[in-house]
Amino acid sequence: MLSQAGESRELVDSLVHQIIHGAKQHYHLLTLRTDTLAVAQFYQSLGFRTHPHWEHTTHHLQLSAATYHP
Repeated sequence: MLSQAGESRELVDSLVHQIIHGAKQHYHLLTLRTDTLAVAQFYQSLGFRTHPHWEHTTHHLQLSAATYHP
């Protein structure tokens, strides 16, 4: 039996994976912004990357082979 925190993490993982899957059908790049270290680490564990020169986003995930330059 999972703890409540473990169940919450699995639910969040599932929701983010569903968002990524749906976004791949329409977008080349998925971006987000967070100011919380724990959340930043969570997104990085899912494959999101950071780029220090992007002004309005802290993390991005390339969804297709198309090249994107900020």
